[in-house]
Amino acid sequence: MATATAPPDAQLATTSSDRHLPQKTKLQKASDSIKYLYDPAHGPQPDRLRTRSLLRSARYIAIFIFWRLFRYAKYAATGALAAAVAGTAIGSVASGAAFVIAPTGILGGAGVGLLWAVGKFGWRRARARMERGGKGGDPRRDEHEDAEGEVAEPVVRVPRTEPW
Repeated sequence: MATATAPPDAQLATTSSDRHLPQKTKLQKASDSIKYLYDPAHGPQPDRLRTRSLLRSARYIAIFIFWRLFRYAKYAATGALAAAVAGTAIGSVASGAAFVIAPTGILGGAGVGLLWAVGKFGWRRARARMERGGKGGDPRRDEHEDAEGEVAEPVVRVPRTEPW
Protein backbone atom coordinates (compact mmCIF):
# COMPACT_ATOMS: atom_id res chain seq x y z
CA MET A 1 0.00 0.00 0.00
CA ALA A 2 1.19 3.36 -0.90
CA THR A 3 0.89 6.27 1.44
CA ALA A 4 -0.49 9.57 0.19
CA THR A 5 1.96 12.41 0.66
CA ALA A 6 1.90 15.92 -0.70
CA PRO A 7 4.21 16.70 -3.60
CA PRO A 8 7.49 18.36 -2.59
CA ASP A 9 6.63 21.60 -4.49
CA ALA A 10 3.47 22.08 -2.45
CA GLN A 11 5.39 21.63 0.79
CA LEU A 12 7.97 24.24 -0.24
CA ALA A 13 5.33 26.74 -1.37
CA THR A 14 3.59 26.98 1.99
CA THR A 15 6.05 27.62 4.74
CA SER A 16 5.22 28.81 8.20
CA SER A 17 6.40 32.37 7.48
CA ASP A 18 4.10 32.70 4.43
CA ARG A 19 1.02 31.80 6.41
CA HIS A 20 1.42 34.79 8.72
CA LEU A 21 1.77 37.40 5.95
CA PRO A 22 -1.57 38.87 4.91
CA GLN A 23 -2.16 38.67 1.19
CA LYS A 24 -3.27 41.91 -0.48
CA THR A 25 -6.38 41.85 -2.58
CA LYS A 26 -6.47 43.42 -6.01
CA LEU A 27 -8.50 46.30 -4.60
CA GLN A 28 -5.84 47.01 -1.96
CA LYS A 29 -3.09 46.85 -4.61
CA ALA A 30 -5.02 49.27 -6.82
CA SER A 31 -5.52 51.61 -3.87
CA ASP A 32 -1.80 51.52 -3.09
CA SER A 33 -0.99 52.20 -6.74
CA ILE A 34 -3.31 55.23 -6.83
CA LYS A 35 -1.79 56.58 -3.63
CA TYR A 36 1.69 56.08 -5.11
CA LEU A 37 0.60 57.76 -8.34
CA TYR A 38 -0.60 60.77 -6.33
CA ASP A 39 2.52 61.10 -4.15
CA PRO A 40 5.47 58.74 -4.80
CA ALA A 41 7.58 60.08 -1.94
CA HIS A 42 5.14 59.13 0.80
CA GLY A 43 2.70 56.33 1.32
CA PRO A 44 2.75 52.69 0.28
CA GLN A 45 4.84 51.64 -2.68
CA PRO A 46 3.94 48.86 -5.09
CA ASP A 47 5.95 45.68 -4.60
CA ARG A 48 7.34 45.39 -8.13
CA LEU A 49 9.92 47.77 -9.56
CA ARG A 50 8.26 47.64 -12.96
CA THR A 51 4.95 48.81 -11.48
CA ARG A 52 6.64 51.64 -9.57
CA SER A 53 8.50 52.90 -12.63
CA LEU A 54 5.39 52.65 -14.81
CA LEU A 55 3.34 54.61 -12.27
CA ARG A 56 6.05 57.23 -11.82
CA SER A 57 6.31 57.69 -15.60
CA ALA A 58 2.53 57.95 -15.87
CA ARG A 59 2.59 60.60 -13.14
CA TYR A 60 5.20 62.70 -14.96
CA ILE A 61 3.35 62.40 -18.26
CA ALA A 62 0.03 63.38 -16.64
CA ILE A 63 1.62 66.42 -14.97
CA PHE A 64 3.18 67.48 -18.29
CA ILE A 65 -0.13 67.13 -20.14
CA PHE A 66 -2.00 69.04 -17.43
CA TRP A 67 0.35 72.04 -17.56
CA ARG A 68 0.41 72.00 -21.37
CA LEU A 69 -3.41 72.11 -21.43
CA PHE A 70 -3.33 74.86 -18.81
CA ARG A 71 -0.97 76.89 -21.01
CA TYR A 72 -3.25 76.48 -24.03
CA ALA A 73 -6.25 77.49 -21.93
CA LYS A 74 -4.43 80.70 -20.99
CA TYR A 75 -3.75 81.38 -24.68
CA ALA A 76 -7.41 80.78 -25.51
CA ALA A 77 -8.54 83.10 -22.71
CA THR A 78 -6.17 85.83 -23.90
CA GLY A 79 -7.45 85.45 -27.46
CA ALA A 80 -11.06 85.55 -26.29
CA LEU A 81 -10.34 88.69 -24.27
CA ALA A 82 -8.65 90.33 -27.27
CA ALA A 83 -11.61 89.44 -29.48
CA ALA A 84 -14.04 90.77 -26.88
CA VAL A 85 -12.13 94.06 -26.63
CA ALA A 86 -11.87 94.35 -30.40
CA GLY A 87 -15.63 93.86 -30.77
CA THR A 88 -16.58 96.69 -28.42
CA ALA A 89 -16.50 100.45 -28.84
CA ILE A 90 -12.98 100.49 -27.35
CA GLY A 91 -11.85 98.17 -30.14
CA SER A 92 -13.29 100.41 -32.83
CA VAL A 93 -11.63 103.51 -31.33
CA ALA A 94 -8.27 101.86 -30.70
CA SER A 95 -7.98 99.24 -33.42
CA GLY A 96 -4.30 98.65 -32.65
CA ALA A 97 -5.10 97.39 -29.15
CA ALA A 98 -5.83 93.90 -30.43
CA PHE A 99 -2.45 93.74 -32.16
CA VAL A 100 -0.63 94.75 -28.98
CA ILE A 101 -2.55 92.26 -26.86
CA ALA A 102 -2.30 89.36 -29.31
CA PRO A 103 0.08 90.09 -32.22
CA THR A 104 -0.28 88.05 -35.37
CA GLY A 105 2.58 85.94 -36.66
CA ILE A 106 6.09 85.34 -35.47
CA LEU A 107 7.46 88.70 -36.60
CA GLY A 108 4.61 90.58 -34.95
CA GLY A 109 5.20 88.77 -31.67
CA ALA A 110 8.94 89.36 -31.89
CA GLY A 111 8.38 93.06 -32.64
CA VAL A 112 6.02 93.57 -29.71
CA GLY A 113 8.40 91.62 -27.45
CA LEU A 114 11.34 93.75 -28.56
CA LEU A 115 9.34 96.93 -28.02
CA TRP A 116 8.35 95.72 -24.56
CA ALA A 117 11.96 94.88 -23.64
CA VAL A 118 13.27 98.25 -24.83
CA GLY A 119 10.53 100.07 -22.91
CA LYS A 120 11.22 98.07 -19.77
CA PHE A 121 14.97 98.73 -20.04
CA GLY A 122 14.40 102.44 -20.56
CA TRP A 123 11.94 102.67 -17.69
CA ARG A 124 14.39 101.00 -15.31
CA ARG A 125 17.21 103.32 -16.37
CA ALA A 126 15.02 106.40 -16.03
CA ARG A 127 13.84 105.31 -12.57
CA ALA A 128 17.41 104.59 -11.43
CA ARG A 129 18.58 107.93 -12.77
CA MET A 130 15.76 109.74 -10.98
CA GLU A 131 16.51 107.97 -7.70
CA ARG A 132 20.23 108.66 -8.03
CA GLY A 133 19.95 112.20 -9.39
CA GLY A 134 17.68 113.63 -6.76
CA LYS A 135 15.71 116.75 -7.61
CA GLY A 136 17.20 118.04 -10.84
CA GLY A 137 19.65 116.84 -13.41
CA ASP A 138 22.90 118.67 -14.03
CA PRO A 139 24.42 117.43 -17.30
CA ARG A 140 27.87 118.86 -16.58
CA ARG A 141 28.01 117.13 -13.19
CA ASP A 142 26.79 113.86 -14.75
CA GLU A 143 29.49 114.01 -17.43
CA HIS A 144 32.12 114.85 -14.81
CA GLU A 145 31.02 111.88 -12.62
CA ASP A 146 31.03 109.57 -15.63
CA ALA A 147 34.50 110.71 -16.67
CA GLU A 148 36.13 110.26 -13.24
CA GLY A 149 38.94 107.73 -13.37
CA GLU A 150 39.39 107.97 -17.12
CA VAL A 151 42.66 109.24 -18.55
CA ALA A 152 42.23 112.00 -21.09
CA GLU A 153 44.01 111.36 -24.38
CA PRO A 154 46.13 114.25 -25.65
CA VAL A 155 44.75 115.98 -28.72
CA VAL A 156 47.26 116.56 -31.53
CA ARG A 157 46.40 119.54 -33.70
CA VAL A 158 47.45 119.32 -37.33
CA PRO A 159 48.01 122.57 -39.29
CA ARG A 160 45.25 123.34 -41.70
CA THR A 161 46.11 123.23 -45.37
CA GLU A 162 44.24 124.49 -48.37
CA PRO A 163 43.96 122.19 -51.37
CA TRP A 164 44.39 125.00 -53.98
